[in-house]
Amino acid sequence: MKQQENSELKKLSYPSREEIRAAQLACCGRCCNACEAPAAYAWRKREVDMSFLLEKAIQKELTEAEREVISEFWFEEKTLTEIARKRNIAASSVKGTLGRAQAKLERVLSYAVRYQQGVADESITPLVLGRARVIAAARKNSGNSVGERLERLRLAENLSVAAVSTASDIPEKRLVKLEGGAAIQTDELLALSSLFGVTADFILKGEFNG
Repeated sequence: MKQQENSELKKLSYPSREEIRAAQLACCGRCCNACEAPAAYAWRKREVDMSFLLEKAIQKELTEAEREVISEFWFEEKTLTEIARKRNIAASSVKGTLGRAQAKLERVLSYAVRYQQGVADESITPLVLGRARVIAAARKNSGNSVGERLERLRLAENLSVAAVSTASDIPEKRLVKLEGGAAIQTDELLALSSLFGVTADFILKGEFNG
């Protein structure tokens, strides 16, 4: 499966000059360790932008039933059986609704995917939307623990553990442990809240303090 994904990724185009220029303009100019290479920023931003388009398509292009099923399945991580039981219908009916919703989203966003990626091959659409779905799901759910919130904050920005490590000066192994549930230290909390632009209370409790 991983080999197939890597093969599909090779079909994506390298960031254009315009994308790289936009990345350079978005930089604060301090040349600190939080900076990304312009091309890396452009790659990451493509997927974050697509996640917003995916959310918009879910709201605007699906029927109410399709929207509810796909939101519960993708973003609330409910099983087909759980969704079916809630509606008192067969799981096969839920599966059919989910399939129609996914096909509709792929059809609606296919042109946007190919335009954004600079390729004509529409077979990359499921891959690109799959990655956008992960980002959108992370943005929609803050998680039930400090570790889950840290992971979702990272995924919502489409950042790797290595990138967060470079930007925060926290070793990769330590970040993995934090996402796995290890107790967070004050200096780590301050570094990560600053990096992700959230309060310490949000990381610790999932609460916004205004």
